[in-house]
Amino acid sequence: MIMKKTPGRTFVGPLAVFLVSLTALSVVCALPENVYGQERLSLREAVFEALERNPDILVARGEERISRNNVNIGNAGLLPRIDLVGSVNYQDNEEPAQTGLTEYTSTSAAIKASYTLFDGFGNIYTFRKLKSAGRKGMLQARNTIENVILSVGEAYYGLADAVEQVAVAEEAIAISGDRLKRARLRSEYGQANALEVLSATVDANADSVSWKDAVLGMENARRTLNLLLDRPIGSNYQIEKEVRYDATLKKDDVLAEAKTSYSSYLITLEAVKQAEYGVGIARSDFFPQLGVEASYGYSETLEGFDAGMNDPSGSFSAGLTLTYNLFNGFQSSINSQNARIELQNSRLLERKAAAELEKQVADTWQAYRNSLDILEFQKKNLETAELNFRRSKELYVLGQLTTTAFREAQLNLIDARKSIASAGYDAKILEQRLLRLAGRLVGEGDKAEVGSEN
Repeated sequence: MIMKKTPGRTFVGPLAVFLVSLTALSVVCALPENVYGQERLSLREAVFEALERNPDILVARGEERISRNNVNIGNAGLLPRIDLVGSVNYQDNEEPAQTGLTEYTSTSAAIKASYTLFDGFGNIYTFRKLKSAGRKGMLQARNTIENVILSVGEAYYGLADAVEQVAVAEEAIAISGDRLKRARLRSEYGQANALEVLSATVDANADSVSWKDAVLGMENARRTLNLLLDRPIGSNYQIEKEVRYDATLKKDDVLAEAKTSYSSYLITLEAVKQAEYGVGIARSDFFPQLGVEASYGYSETLEGFDAGMNDPSGSFSAGLTLTYNLFNGFQSSINSQNARIELQNSRLLERKAAAELEKQVADTWQAYRNSLDILEFQKKNLETAELNFRRSKELYVLGQLTTTAFREAQLNLIDARKSIASAGYDAKILEQRLLRLAGRLVGEGDKAEVGSEN
């Protein structure tokens, strides 16, 4: 039986061909140039780049070096002070002075040294507080580095997810294009009406819009990663999309390691130590201060206005100084009270931080396990969706399935592919957060980068 064309039903043919061609051309144009010769960037390489070039990390290292430089016994008053002192003094008296002169100039130069022998152990507590501040600065730098590395990981897997979404969108375009082609051919031979072709055209357009949105999301994700790596914003590369999960992670281990390795929590503990040293410093004001001074210098007195050291005489002096404050407007008492209050507050904040840390570990762990369970469900759902789509396509080709039912099967397949990609990367990001809490996100070799001279 020879079927006749129906001229009234072929008016959508050129439009369909144009849309499919335009979509295919857009996909080709969106592909990176020289895709097979592109750089392949692994997550480990991305982390190394961030450690070397990320501005936040570089600033954190500089601040950490400042903290280490401040850890010096000289800043705590544990070293003597040495000064070179010189003076010129002119006198014009009505009565002769002890020198027998009414007008004379005294010139002197001396080296003076002073040292505090005892100040109520205030200088010792000050040095301990400086060392604690140095450790706190190192922890703050490490905390910044861990945050940046975590952001790099999230951006990397976000880009991987975006790339997968583009691939799924391209698959949807291919399916819709094939359906549109079949609908046009069927319309030309009178087996389908214009409504079926229009429906296929609308769905193809919708898939093209979804693909454009997916490409935009991929480019935004790539720019986000480039910013973290301090690369040119337009840098292009391939990434590794496969992920492996750490089967050794255990909730109790993560919590135990977090209490000893989580930098943010350790900063709170260091603040408690600093407050304890602050109490000792404030208490030192109630003790007497004992100091020693020594000087050796030369001096000469000349008649008239004549500053010179032609024939100076030398002198040496030394002495002990004992100072005990009897009253300073209650400043010592107020400082001591404030230091004790600060210590109490820091201990309360430490307790709060410990409770928040335990909650954070529990929340992240539950979300991680839940995401792994969801991933398994999505795998099963994908198998079902693929089987359903294959059967639906067979029936659609035979003309035994409506376009609506076929479209529904297609959307179920696309949604399943999108969901399984996102679920896999979401689980990996949560795993990284657990490693960050446990102090494992930055390896020992990378921790050595903190404070390294660049």
